[in-house]
Amino acid sequence: SSFSVSKGGGCLGRAKARGRSEGRPPAMAEVNWEPTRFTEVIRSYASHSNKEVDRVRRNLLGLSDDDKAELTWKAEEQIRKMEEAVKANLAFLEELSELIAKSPAPPSDGRPQFEAPHGTKPIQTLLQTFTREWSAEGLRERGECHDKLLGAVDSHLKAKKDEAVASGAAPPRVLVPGCSLGRLPFDLQGRGYKCSASEGRVLQYFGGELMRRTAGKREVHRIQPFAINTCNRFKKEDHVRETPVPEVEVLEGSLPEVHFGDFLRLYGRASDLAAYDAVVTAFTLDCSPNVLRFVRTVAHLIRPGGLWTNFGPLAYDTDHDEGHGHGIELSWEELRHAISHFFDVKEEEFVDSLQAANGESMMQIQYSCIFFTAVRNDKEAVGIGEK
Repeated sequence: SSFSVSKGGGCLGRAKARGRSEGRPPAMAEVNWEPTRFTEVIRSYASHSNKEVDRVRRNLLGLSDDDKAELTWKAEEQIRKMEEAVKANLAFLEELSELIAKSPAPPSDGRPQFEAPHGTKPIQTLLQTFTREWSAEGLRERGECHDKLLGAVDSHLKAKKDEAVASGAAPPRVLVPGCSLGRLPFDLQGRGYKCSASEGRVLQYFGGELMRRTAGKREVHRIQPFAINTCNRFKKEDHVRETPVPEVEVLEGSLPEVHFGDFLRLYGRASDLAAYDAVVTAFTLDCSPNVLRFVRTVAHLIRPGGLWTNFGPLAYDTDHDEGHGHGIELSWEELRHAISHFFDVKEEEFVDSLQAANGESMMQIQYSCIFFTAVRNDKEAVGIGEK
């Protein structure tokens, strides 16, 4: 059944500007493939959104006539705009929910771990990530990250790519682990590289698949992702603005194949040794429960002379569950030391950046991100690909 804007109900807490950890709430349950676990979290968000509309309606209509006279935007019009915005978001989420419900388990390495999120925060973050990755408004925010990564790949591999094109050989191979909704691999493949990607979160994986199904049409989905973010506004209609997605044509074959699963499990095979010319990581490095094994796995994948370029914080906001490995939080000093065993670090820079933020909000969570480029040496990545 579809989601709709309700006319009655209770009230939940206000949705304020939030940070990256929304996408990884404290309680995560590993389950077998049960689509209802994921469609239910979407349904919970729909209920929460409806209740927020009810709260705003009740508060505005409950004002005295004297208070209403002070409003620069009529209460009834405010409520109508918010209802329409929520309705647009829920229609979009219904498409995502139907895609998940009708799909078999995402193809994986045979040992899938489907983490079922809880609460409303993952869906709010997901909507804002669509804005970051696939809207015109998101260009500025994602550009802070993607432009540096794309530039690094071009600096290292463009000459090789051009030679391959001229000779009819295969272009350089680039891997994007933890690709979220797929924009970074889309842009890399658009530059002529042979790109592949992975994503281990179910909602992000299917969100990317939803973009794949836009059949080359721009702005198919006119989402209004900040509809229930009524706090910290500069202007009265900031929360109901549209951020249509995708802002580009996603033609057949233009979005690389995305493999579902945990990066360490997907790419720790002997057959992956030196299989890639570059690995590109964006807000991914610190999401691994074992960052040292992550570094060795990247080293296993890249041929000598190949490139690893990274952009992201060291927030380590993942579940440190013993079943996933040993959760460790290294400083950049320590992490750089581990990287230097397998790579020559050529460039490093700290860049202040946002991730999936509300760009028109008075409240922002800003990360100090490490951007680096590193060239693979010939030291073996011990312990990877041996089983």
